[in-house]
Amino acid sequence: MTLTKEDMQALSCMMKEEIREGIRDELKPVNEGLDTIANRLDKVDERLGKVENRLDKVENRLDKVENRLDKVESEVSALKIGQRELSKQMKRLDEKVTDTYNLALEAWGQSTENRHWLENGKLPT
Repeated sequence: MTLTKEDMQALSCMMKEEIREGIRDELKPVNEGLDTIANRLDKVDERLGKVENRLDKVENRLDKVENRLDKVESEVSALKIGQRELSKQMKRLDEKVTDTYNLALEAWGQSTENRHWLENGKLPT
């Protein structure tokens, strides 16, 4: 039996088709696995999107907290400056009170001496 060129081409086409179907059958589980992986990746992508949204919200909240902390720091700094100024003023006031006390004490002593002098009629020596 001799095969003609057409018979060989037909046989070749049939073999190619059988090979293609065999490959399709062999690759079917691989394609299904790839589809499953793609679906899982889509779900992971959705979850990552949700996580990203949450992180954005957290970042916004942290920005607000940071702004509040900056305000608190500036107010604390202003309070420290005010405390230093009050401390300086208190020292000056303490010095004035001490000077006034010393002056009053000296005046009291002088008046006591003057009274003694007036009562005795003698100048202190």
